[in-house]
Amino acid sequence: MPVTEILLLRHGHRMAWTLDPSTGTYTSTHPFPTGLPADPPLAAHGVDQAEETGVYLSKELSGQAAADRLRIYSSLFYRCLETLRPTVRRLREGEGGAASAPAPAPGLTVRGERGIGEWFGKAWFEQPAPAEPARLRREFFPFLDDRYRSLLVPDRHGERIAEVHDRLAKALSLLVADVDREYVGLGRGGEPVTLLLCGHAAQIICTGRVLTGLVPDDLDEDDFQCYTCGISRFVRREGESSGDRNGNAPPDSDYLEWRTNGGVAGGWDCVLNSGCEHLSNGEERGWHFHGDESFDSYGEAASQGPIVADGSFTSPPKDSHPGQVKL
Repeated sequence: MPVTEILLLRHGHRMAWTLDPSTGTYTSTHPFPTGLPADPPLAAHGVDQAEETGVYLSKELSGQAAADRLRIYSSLFYRCLETLRPTVRRLREGEGGAASAPAPAPGLTVRGERGIGEWFGKAWFEQPAPAEPARLRREFFPFLDDRYRSLLVPDRHGERIAEVHDRLAKALSLLVADVDREYVGLGRGGEPVTLLLCGHAAQIICTGRVLTGLVPDDLDEDDFQCYTCGISRFVRREGESSGDRNGNAPPDSDYLEWRTNGGVAGGWDCVLNSGCEHLSNGEERGWHFHGDESFDSYGEAASQGPIVADGSFTSPPKDSHPGQVKL
């Protein structure tokens, strides 16, 4: 199948927000561009990281972009699209910096995919959603393809850790099959295609696990790295594929069994784990799971009990300690 390589990019260092889980209210000390308090832009250092990443990725991907063998997907949260901006600008203008000037790819766009978006813990309230693609393209990111529709939308009440793994398994299975089908339909099924996905820490860790099928018994284990603006690379296992020869998505059972079938879409090998050699300051702000970030025993849910996996409530908890959480 066409998709042979996936690159994962975590957004750069961002500004912060605060959550009061007893009310489900997100706030920020600074106004954010979209006006959404859980949708911060990059901090000044993150902007510098994004620029350095743009220099590196434009060199690495200029050939694929010029040959129309590159597809870029991103979470729709502002910080991810802002991180991609220098890379997309350089590729569109042909600023790859290769020995011979790379051909520009002026038609290169980014597809906003909510299925690879941020992880928010299970909650009694609705968790944040990004701004709509049409607004993001019109006001901030003209390279965003606002005609693209997400293949998967996360649960607005958040997810437990196991659930976010399965969400990424389904999203990636659908996404890879969609691009495979696109190139097969163009009569270019024999050409190698690279995917660049820009997202968030939890999403990148889960993506590493669901692509390779390598998942630790303890989901808090620090296995796949996710430094700010770190780049991970996964290569499709030779001879492996998902779906049928027309690129149709595999049945649900395929991606739900990613833990035992070697990973989604036929399985992948990790050949670079959040590399940061392109960054002046190297590895920064690494992260790994520290148990469920669950807010389902606060506020209204405190009298009903926590939300469980099927969306229902259990018996009320004995103790509840509301407070503010800085994220």
